[in-house]
Amino acid sequence: MNVLEILHDKGKKAVEKRAALVAAIKGKELSIDDLSTLSGLIDKDLGIILEAMEEVSRSEPALSDAAWLALAEKYIDSDNNTLKREASRVIGNIAHLFAEQLDSVVSKLLANSRDEGTVVRWGSGYALGRIILIPQYANSDLYGQITAIAEAERENGVKNQYSTGLKKAKKLRG
Repeated sequence: MNVLEILHDKGKKAVEKRAALVAAIKGKELSIDDLSTLSGLIDKDLGIILEAMEEVSRSEPALSDAAWLALAEKYIDSDNNTLKREASRVIGNIAHLFAEQLDSVVSKLLANSRDEGTVVRWGSGYALGRIILIPQYANSDLYGQITAIAEAERENGVKNQYSTGLKKAKKLRG
């Protein structure tokens, strides 16, 4: 299956393109290599790819490997807020699988927690709220950093992403 054929099919809406990508990834017709080697795509197409990755990583995280983490990390510090949000969601879904590989991701997510865009902060909250559930992070300085971020956050939806993770992580702290 050709990713570009799906993305450039003018007869399909974005949601249909995402569904086709999800089905192809789950059916193992498309690999992360197929997605990560694409170049020159516009942000709209990259957004569809990241949305498909998010859906697969949420419903079947075991299909993800370290290349998923690497691809998502590429877009956490994008100029496009949609790409930042979707990349953060992918990372939040698979972080528990790659606990030893998250240091640079965490730094970028912390930076995005101060972004002006609510969707960017929400995505960071989503990912950090799941990363803090990993025991090594629950018992680290990250717990205090996320607590401070949550206390300073004004948007309830964003604050809830942090608070949910912090409540669960509190039980993990020794």
